[in-house]
Amino acid sequence: MDESMYNAILLALLAVSILLFLRPGGSSRRRRPPGPRTLPVIGSVHHVVNTLVHRSLRDLAAVHGPIMMLKVGPMPLVVVTSRELAREVLKVQDPNFANRPRLLVGDICGYGCADIIFAPTTDYWRKIRKLCIHEVLSPKRILSFQFIREEEARRQVEAIRAAGPGTPVNLTRMLYDISSRTISRSSFGEVRPDMAVFQDAIKRVIGLSSGFNVPDLFPRLRGALGEVSGMKRKLREIHQTFDAILVDIIEKRRRERALMAAAGKEVVDENVVDVMLTLQEGDAAAWGFPLTDNTIKAVVLDMFAGGTGTSGSSTEWAMSEIVRNPRVMKKLQEEIRSTFRGKAVVTETDLRNSDLKYLKLVMKEAIRLHPAAPLLVPRESIAAAELGGYEVPAWSRIVVNAWAISRDPRYWEDPEEFRPERFAEDGAADFHGLHFEFTPFGAGRRMCPGYNYGLAGMQMALLQLMYHFDWELPPGVDEVDMEEAMGLGCSSCSVPLRLRRELICPPGVDEDLNIYVYVFTC
Repeated sequence: MDESMYNAILLALLAVSILLFLRPGGSSRRRRPPGPRTLPVIGSVHHVVNTLVHRSLRDLAAVHGPIMMLKVGPMPLVVVTSRELAREVLKVQDPNFANRPRLLVGDICGYGCADIIFAPTTDYWRKIRKLCIHEVLSPKRILSFQFIREEEARRQVEAIRAAGPGTPVNLTRMLYDISSRTISRSSFGEVRPDMAVFQDAIKRVIGLSSGFNVPDLFPRLRGALGEVSGMKRKLREIHQTFDAILVDIIEKRRRERALMAAAGKEVVDENVVDVMLTLQEGDAAAWGFPLTDNTIKAVVLDMFAGGTGTSGSSTEWAMSEIVRNPRVMKKLQEEIRSTFRGKAVVTETDLRNSDLKYLKLVMKEAIRLHPAAPLLVPRESIAAAELGGYEVPAWSRIVVNAWAISRDPRYWEDPEEFRPERFAEDGAADFHGLHFEFTPFGAGRRMCPGYNYGLAGMQMALLQLMYHFDWELPPGVDEVDMEEAMGLGCSSCSVPLRLRRELICPPGVDEDLNIYVYVFTC
């Protein structure tokens, strides 16, 4: 081949390459999202293991952009950190990105991913979600548990009153006690003596559910790594603990319902287990899948995990922010106390008939800064797709960093500041899945179906604590420790935080009461 022919071939190849490069979408479909440098074998695992992952990923996104890909073993991990890309994942391309990756915790503790949170996007998931929305988490059902929320909030108020001056009270334990007792009574009609054991097991499950544990990062080796790391052993122990309790609960309710029926009494659905048992005893085929005891257990677990996370953790964060911001506390208390002046007891009916706008703004701002799930539960792409001008391979794991987006200065003015008034502005974002800079409960078909249940408890708890008590930092304490804990949810886990709580009597009620207590949270 002479030199002129050789050069002609090179020019032709160069021309074809340029044309392919310039062709719309030609190169972008082959480009993968940028990301940090990887290490041999482990890839990017060192960026996400044993860290506060939402913060680490936010810092990496500041370098690599709003869409980036980490190599986690053989699995591509695509992280989205912008409102526009979150909209693509959660709405525009929701059908492709709505699947759930198989996690070890879902296989073992979720009864083979029989729950709503971890079930893959299959016909079963669509049907169990429909059942829960219509039968378990409907507005009517949530309203039917009103008296439980009122009683539990009132119980804690009286407990603080009875504690006496200077008595230590654990705020974190108190708030989780309210949420867990409320959910316990709503789910199976009682607060069992082993409820502390059950609640501890749920907390441990949540802590192992982030999807960033080593076995979950290597799907093909998940089983072997789960054994070697000891994660499988931990999950089996946790599963055995709460499964024994759930079996006892279901069998007890069956016996009680059978005795009522034998006595000719009407069997009333008093709690979630009753509702599920009624459906199981009735025409289960109407839902299109067998309603087994494991299904009932999985639904109850979702209730506890979601309810305590939203209600307990979010209320704790809200109280921490309120105490740090005396201006907000004063404005909130003025609204609540002027509205219910003279009432010794405030009910949810009173709450619904009032217009406590600032309370709702405070709740939104607390959830913006401290979403219960900083990283939305991981998704998985079904097919290859284009996202942000890059190709996302099929079966990639997709993570939306809701925490980072809700603190992004591109969408929020003074994003680190606790300023509830921002939600009163025209066009302010809301958390109903339409504003993608604020998605604490997700959006699209995978949006959390039970967030209203958790928010009802949070609203009632904050109302009672702000109505009946004044709160301030004690002498010598200048700042609240806002350290976070790792896990699927993000809770406060600080050294003991001393808060002085001044108990006051309800406005307009003639009662000589002036009790000071110290509250510790950790």
